[in-house]
Amino acid sequence: MSITVSDVEVRLGRKIEDAEKPRVEAFIEDASALVADYCGSGFRETAGIKAVICAEVIRWLAVQPGIVSEKVGDIQVEFGSSATTQSLSPAARSSLKRYRRKLASVPLLVDQPRWNEVSILDAEPLR
Repeated sequence: MSITVSDVEVRLGRKIEDAEKPRVEAFIEDASALVADYCGSGFRETAGIKAVICAEVIRWLAVQPGIVSEKVGDIQVEFGSSATTQSLSPAARSSLKRYRRKLASVPLLVDQPRWNEVSILDAEPLR
């Protein structure tokens, strides 16, 4: 995908500092890989997919690594071994559904010779 740090900056509404750029670039790469896994191979890069990836990167930037939950009233922070937020959100999956390859079954008709509308098995078709 051709998503850059400047794409995230525009949507975030602030400049990303040089010290933070490697983290944002890694998030872009991770989010792009998760979208590719979710959508399957052969999907086209569209403005919708770009928006989803940027939104996921911004969501991940808002979460501090290792923090599992946070409460504002009476300040409560719960730490865990790793942050569980680095996956596609339900909103992202919902937005990406239209880009996933659909599975369907296709009925096949077998050309069998008929005599007076009665199927004759193991007969050669007329030429």
